[in-house]
Amino acid sequence: MESMNPFHRGADDGRRRPPPSVPAGPARRRDLSDLPAADLERALRHGTLARLGHGIYDAGGHQLSPMLATLQVLTADADVVATHDTAAALLGLWGAELREPFHLTVPRGRTRIRRHDVVGHRADVPPDQITRIAGVRASTVARTWAEMFAGASLEEALIAADIVLRAPRVEFEGPGEAAATRQDLHAAVESLGRRAGVRVLRQAAELAREQVDSPQETRLRLALHRAGLPEPEVNGWVLDDVGRPAFQPDLMFREWRVAVQYEGPHHSHPQQVERDVGRAELAAALGWIEVRNTRRLQVRAWAPAVDKVTAALFDRGWRP
Repeated sequence: MESMNPFHRGADDGRRRPPPSVPAGPARRRDLSDLPAADLERALRHGTLARLGHGIYDAGGHQLSPMLATLQVLTADADVVATHDTAAALLGLWGAELREPFHLTVPRGRTRIRRHDVVGHRADVPPDQITRIAGVRASTVARTWAEMFAGASLEEALIAADIVLRAPRVEFEGPGEAAATRQDLHAAVESLGRRAGVRVLRQAAELAREQVDSPQETRLRLALHRAGLPEPEVNGWVLDDVGRPAFQPDLMFREWRVAVQYEGPHHSHPQQVERDVGRAELAAALGWIEVRNTRRLQVRAWAPAVDKVTAALFDRGWRP
């Protein structure tokens, strides 16, 4: 006799069947083509599948954030690359944060990606300017710098370039390598072709230097360059009379024994003041002039700082 229980369900009732098997990891709907629409909805209801965005699903089985999982899917095609701010965030550059909309680039012959969560670009990115981060295809450090700062001011592009050329200081941060080389920057700039902003990028790549410790050092160095002064050495060592490292100016003109320091707010701490005084005394004993600059000398495009350095160079015999 057929059961009259209204809660009885047959063996083929979808609500009693186990959720369908879904491959682990993120995927597009087209990658789940073997999964009927009814099974897809059932997997979503059971929680074995999550919808990350339009046409993108995730079955878990990994430690990726939803944004990284989405980017893995969106860059799964061999000609899609995460670029601009998205690549900068993946690479940990310039304080960029990973967020939507994602910047994705495809070759010039292809239609831009059109999604509400994507800013689409078209450019031919050379294979040697593509890397992979957490399973996401992304532009390299140098290419990302070129894309992000095309159209920026020379100062902005140069600060960003100095940051990626700087290798960690062993005494402060441990061993490590710079994120890019000057050759990398030049190659990235040339690969942009005739795009707007290339002239400024090319100049920034030419002026960029390794071992720059702060954006203020970059700004001061650029002001000295614009004033027509000789190029200073960046964070080189001054040796004592027996060849031992004595002190390390931010910038220095070795030929004229002029050392230039930029002193930020931390130089007002008592212990740092003592160290700075000791360094100045050592510099004088070794025959160097030390030019100390602070924030108050940044006015009028660093004109007061440039005047101080120029006066010291003149005192040591330099002439334009």
